[in-house]
Amino acid sequence: MQTIVTPTDPTEQAFMATLARAKSGSVDARNDLFRQFYPQVRSMVHRSLATDLRNSRPWLTARFSTGDVVQEVFQSVITDLEAFQGQTERAFAGYLSMVIRNRIIDAIRFHEADRRDGRLSAPAPEDGEHESGLDHPSVNAAASEERELLQKALVEFPEQERLLLRARFEGAASFKDLAEQLGYPSESTARRAYFSAQARLAVRLYRLKEEAGQ
Repeated sequence: MQTIVTPTDPTEQAFMATLARAKSGSVDARNDLFRQFYPQVRSMVHRSLATDLRNSRPWLTARFSTGDVVQEVFQSVITDLEAFQGQTERAFAGYLSMVIRNRIIDAIRFHEADRRDGRLSAPAPEDGEHESGLDHPSVNAAASEERELLQKALVEFPEQERLLLRARFEGAASFKDLAEQLGYPSESTARRAYFSAQARLAVRLYRLKEEAGQ
């Protein structure tokens, strides 16, 4: 069970009061959180995704701009804050960037599926360029099936565990940060929760593969 610690710093006290009102449905409080945290979170998300898009998905760069979507996703996240159990502004900023990054990655994967299915046209390789083995259709199809099974399995987990698993899969946060952001009593508790959820996820993935005849 999480230990609730009343912050002594006036700034943190003001933040927690605003957060409590936002969780209770106050539009004004949500707007205050948006104005306070949006610039910082936008920068954090952009930095974490820019290299990935540029290096591994250059075809998507022209179609996808983090600056265009972070604000929209931020607005949706700020209306659903129950999964955040931290007690500091730092933890809140990290939590927001983690959730928004996850949702944007889902959007990226949707675009990738469109490209794979031919609904979005990809530029042909320039003369002298060759597709690597990782770009072979059979490899992409197998990876896509694995991702789809993973997403299907994760849906069945509580939001807290889903965020914990995805954050670790993406390498987006340490156990120390996740304990603070998701309300685990300690780093070791978050670590144990992750390994427990990971084991249950492995069982669920095995059953889904059996059902799919793989």
